Amino acid sequence: MTNIHDIARLSGYSVSTVSRVINHHKYVADDKRQRVEAIMRELDYVPNRLARDLSYGQTKTIGVVLPYANHPYFARIVDGIVQTGFTAGYKITLLPTNYDVKVEQRYLDLLRSKAYDALIFTSRSSSLATLQRYRKYGQIVCCEDPGADCSLAATYTDRRASYERALTWLKHTGYQNVGVTISRDNAISASARVTRQAYQNVFGQLSATNLFTGAVTYDDGYRAGKYFATLKPRVDAVFANGDDIGAGVQQYFVDHHLKPVTIIGQENLLSSRLLKFSTIDHHLETLGAAAFNLAVGTAQTHQRIESDFIKR
Repeated sequence: MTNIHDIARLSGYSVSTVSRVINHHKYVADDKRQRVEAIMRELDYVPNRLARDLSYGQTKTIGVVLPYANHPYFARIVDGIVQTGFTAGYKITLLPTNYDVKVEQRYLDLLRSKAYDALIFTSRSSSLATLQRYRKYGQIVCCEDPGADCSLAATYTDRRASYERALTWLKHTGYQNVGVTISRDNAISASARVTRQAYQNVFGQLSATNLFTGAVTYDDGYRAGKYFATLKPRVDAVFANGDDIGAGVQQYFVDHHLKPVTIIGQENLLSSRLLKFSTIDHHLETLGAAAFNLAVGTAQTHQRIESDFIKR
């Protein structure tokens, strides 16, 4: 296999001169550059970019850790990361986990081995303490509020405030029996924790009966609609963890000729606009852009992105 020493020997120039040509340094005479490039073409030589990046101390690659890509919440964050990263000349690698802590650990070990310059955790199963231990190997950014005592960089939406505004609007409008959908319900889920707290602050304790877990897609929302339709007393509103999920709930009631329930979704997608139900816009592309900027820096600042409750 051809290497840089072969190029140097055949061109008649030093390894350092060949290296400058490969890395596009300005201060190489045109005749030398042309001779080296001709030899490279003749031998079909392709530089080892990984080795070059590691010699510079960076890969120009950011890993984005996400549970799955088929939920608009994560897709919109990724859009913001990719758009900002592309402009800055970075490669973005998606690292799905399905909330498997062992998979997340493998990605953290890749950060330690310098496969990535930084990791952005759009959601996590690993503890914050675990992430903080790996911070010495590269920047780690969380897309949640980690608390004032956490040293990790973070950017997050003010979800609890926007949830409370939406739920308070439901309560003041006269709704009392509100169903809720979430993707997962465990102690480490920031979304589930914030949803429960906001509900409690407005309506009191969220009962297990009024909670549907495992909602990620439109089809999950349709199943949630079937579940809520069987409750007695039946819910009169549903606070969904995504517009497409809310659309699924609504469609179940339509398909079965049931009295419609009021829906509040999230992410301000086309589905809520067409079906004209209220939603919360978390401005996730803005959050993604902020996460990327933190990932390529060194600051451990916490940035909050304001959310908007959109009444329809």
